[in-house]
Amino acid sequence: MERRSVQWGVLLAVVLLATVLRVYQLKAVPAGLFCDEAALGYNAWAIGTTGMDENGKYFPLFIWSFGGYKNPVYVYSAIIPVKLLGLDEFSLRLTSALFGVGTIIGIFFLGRALFTPWVGVFAAVFLAVCPWHLHFSRIAFELISFPFLFIIGLTLLVRYTEGRRTLPAAMLLFGLCLYAYAIAAVFVPLFLIGFALLYLPTLLRRWRESLLGLAALVATVAPAAIFLYVHRQLSTMYFRHTTNLDTSEGLRALAQRFGGYYLQFFSRDFLLNHGDPISRHAVRGFGELLPVFIPLLILGAVVALLYRNRAPKLILWWLAVYPVAPSLMNEIPSASRGIIGVAAFCLLAALGLAAAFRVLGWIGHWRPLALALQAAALVAVGHVLVPEVLRYWKVYVNDYPRHSAPTYRGFQYGYRDTIQYMESRRADYDLLMLTETEGNQSQIFPLFYNHVDPRVWNAHHDLGYLVLDPAEYSRYSMNQRILYALRPSDLEVFSDYKVLKRIVAPGGEVEFVIAEVRARKHFLTNWLVLGTFLNDNGKGVDRDVIDWRQILPQFVRVDLDSFFAFADPRNPGNAEHVCAYAALMVRSPSAQRAFLEVAGSRDIMRAWLNGGALTPAPILLNEMPTRRPIDLEAGGNLLVVSSCKTFDSWYFTARITDASGRDVPDITTAPGMPEEPIVAVAPAADTSLQVVEGFGSILTFKHTDEKYPDYRGGARSWWAHVDDAEGEVTWRTAPCPQKKRTIFALTASMSEAPGEAELFVNDTYALTFKLSDEPGTHTWESGSYRATFVSKGAAAGNSGILLLEVPPEQITVGQSVQIRVVLAKAKEDSWFMIKAYQDTLAHEHVTPAAAAEMVHATWQSRAN
Repeated sequence: MERRSVQWGVLLAVVLLATVLRVYQLKAVPAGLFCDEAALGYNAWAIGTTGMDENGKYFPLFIWSFGGYKNPVYVYSAIIPVKLLGLDEFSLRLTSALFGVGTIIGIFFLGRALFTPWVGVFAAVFLAVCPWHLHFSRIAFELISFPFLFIIGLTLLVRYTEGRRTLPAAMLLFGLCLYAYAIAAVFVPLFLIGFALLYLPTLLRRWRESLLGLAALVATVAPAAIFLYVHRQLSTMYFRHTTNLDTSEGLRALAQRFGGYYLQFFSRDFLLNHGDPISRHAVRGFGELLPVFIPLLILGAVVALLYRNRAPKLILWWLAVYPVAPSLMNEIPSASRGIIGVAAFCLLAALGLAAAFRVLGWIGHWRPLALALQAAALVAVGHVLVPEVLRYWKVYVNDYPRHSAPTYRGFQYGYRDTIQYMESRRADYDLLMLTETEGNQSQIFPLFYNHVDPRVWNAHHDLGYLVLDPAEYSRYSMNQRILYALRPSDLEVFSDYKVLKRIVAPGGEVEFVIAEVRARKHFLTNWLVLGTFLNDNGKGVDRDVIDWRQILPQFVRVDLDSFFAFADPRNPGNAEHVCAYAALMVRSPSAQRAFLEVAGSRDIMRAWLNGGALTPAPILLNEMPTRRPIDLEAGGNLLVVSSCKTFDSWYFTARITDASGRDVPDITTAPGMPEEPIVAVAPAADTSLQVVEGFGSILTFKHTDEKYPDYRGGARSWWAHVDDAEGEVTWRTAPCPQKKRTIFALTASMSEAPGEAELFVNDTYALTFKLSDEPGTHTWESGSYRATFVSKGAAAGNSGILLLEVPPEQITVGQSVQIRVVLAKAKEDSWFMIKAYQDTLAHEHVTPAAAAEMVHATWQSRAN
């Protein structure tokens, strides 16, 4: 009786500890509120208040939201705290905390039913402080209800194996798991198959009760099965969008991939080092379990295997099947989809600790000695466990909010403060707007924070906010007073605005700028497009020209990815390794100097104005605008750009501005081509500059190859490697005909591994340039020396042409120049290579004017 009182006392202390850990600062940590949390909370509040969900359905079985069905267990459970405390982050997440605490109580009874009360106590302790379970007990994700229902059901199932009549109740709870989390549809049947094989004689002997249990399971599951079958087009959408299965791969390849994913759920990296890679699902630098669990897990597994009772084998089967469903999906390994495994790990570790205590009890035949040994062991475990828990908790409370809060990749911090401020200013504006840039289901947040009556919402579908990417000019007009919550980068589309408030995340990032916007910049949107052309060889043309097609000017971004996904039947979906052309007419009332400003995804672009190249070498775009001066002729001007996709997204923006970055007011644009052919005017020759072949003969090197691959195919090559004792390569150029400023053009390759190399001219240090796999054009300068590398393609490294400008004092008429490259700051496997080509000028059509423009980098970044 005394021992039982101690066990109940310890359990009570564990429950109190678990409650504190799960409720402390629950509204503020995690910082922010993810859209899935907001959807569960709003629907719980809406159904609890009116009986109607966000779609106007009364007391629905499953709730449709964000392109998938949300399960009812969490939503209907959350109604009580939300009704009692009001809808906010705390009342919503309190449901998760209560499910978490309930699971801890449940695992005590399960451990007691399977083994001994002390196994139950130890399992409750481990689950209470386990990072995996603690993390999801503080987030309003529906998955947390799944372990609770399953553990209670399993406890009843174990009692059934001991002779009690609890099988129907157990089956009812297992059936309810299907209403808690979608993964249960795979895990629960697999688990029950294992149970049936272990206890087949028992099930057959007690066949009436078995039939009753089966009937309870079928009756519980039937409504969900019927609902999901009737709505099968929608109910399977989530799995179709998240599965990694590709039936075209073949059974062998699928099995190998599945096996690799499955093993990751037992990997050291997942369980101990880093956990789930998604910031919402785990704390950076911590695994899903605590390191102290591992030796106890191993001991527990051995004990479970040796246990004569069949019931402990259920825990091993539980662990064996928990990764099956998550391994069929993306985001591997996933702590959220594998949540059902955490209790099994804790239960097995508790069995290991209890076994160790029992062994110590056998060693100490004298009871005081046995108790002393067990107490010492408990102190030893606590000495390891407590610091691990404290370290995790300190990072979770203090550091985790800083890196998990920002943007849609984290907890979407800032919507509460943003909406509260904008509501306070509503009377001053005609329109309130929320950006959808880097957003994820932003429309749910006004519903959540403003407690919008679902009857009003379904009748009018008016959030009180227009949720829109500000670049989508066609959807809103500036002839009204607008208050806009924007990402900082969104300000780039406006020419006149006033920032009223900044919403700053815990890590210092500005999440939103709330601004009064008054005028927008004029972007070039009336483009005709031509393509796509395969670009596997880096040249961008593989077939005859097709007709130009107009891209709808809905956004200021020219979204080539989206356009060709629908417009080009040869490349459905998101095409890769392709190029396209875009053209429009720019009409100017008079000849004038202006600037062409471009930005976009990290892709390669070239541009021409009236047939003249604005990019003698391709440039690599990014989000920061870059620009160069242009001369517009009076009347029509043909602007053409080519863009070659290199990364995931594929778009660009373009503007014509004055020198200060303001719109040029008197120009217009139109889709179309000139009626008369455009004749390009060659730029005037620069008589102060000569171009010379940059390679004549090799002098010193460490490595050579007769035909090392490059963008031209391959040629004799010499190179220096970072591992060389003296990592350098030296060569001579062709003779210089005149003593003047000279640009040497040569073909070279560099490693994809980053590093730096120093370049010497006639044994004089000239400049330092970087080794990189970046496409595009890169320029470095120091004093009178300039170097430009124009990437031409990835061929056994980053292959292209190197242009080196040298001052006249280094030139001797009729003699070559000696060039030496020395690897300076370089990482492992960095190298630089010179090629034996002596016709780079002719092959690349490098004229003095083109070389000068490439080296002098006429494209410049513009400060915001």
